[in-house]
Amino acid sequence: MALPREFVTYLSAEMAVRMEKSGKVKLHNKERVTEKINQVILDEFAKEERLNQEVRDYLEKYSEEMRRTAVSYQEMYKLVKKELMKKYQFVPISGRDKDGGKISRDKVIELSHILLKNLANMTLQIEMLEEKNEVRLEIVRQIQELLKAEDQVDNSARQKILSQKRDILEGSAEWDILFRKYYSEEMRKHGVT
Repeated sequence: MALPREFVTYLSAEMAVRMEKSGKVKLHNKERVTEKINQVILDEFAKEERLNQEVRDYLEKYSEEMRRTAVSYQEMYKLVKKELMKKYQFVPISGRDKDGGKISRDKVIELSHILLKNLANMTLQIEMLEEKNEVRLEIVRQIQELLKAEDQVDNSARQKILSQKRDILEGSAEWDILFRKYYSEEMRKHGVT
């Protein structure tokens, strides 16, 4: 997943609060709006994971032929994923332009459209006080700000691992445990429990 679940939960709650503070919307049921934001984001991450699994399944079918022709797994993975993204008209989470976060600007824009559509259908829980496109642009701003904060949390956790007396290899079980621990500590500093 592009972002840890705990951060997605935080992002969803924080977005609901920030959207109301911006004066663009009025929340009648903050919990339901937060749940919807969380669900939409997690659904988008799940779509990418399903796409990645489809690519892996496809490459597994042709692994023998790839081995015979000495084709790089990584290169084939990129090519197959690119073709499937075209086929499904899928915007990847990571992409060519990241504005201080783990999610590409293209995906943030797509998320803003999906979130706006979902929130606009929740007429009992949320009231749009501005034109829909203004609300959508506010969604983009808030996601980008929160992603920058997440990037700082991520970098702080990584720096703590690098400051250890001995080298700990990224990807090792020890590194993963320390990263989760330090990431959680940094999130608590931001008020996330």
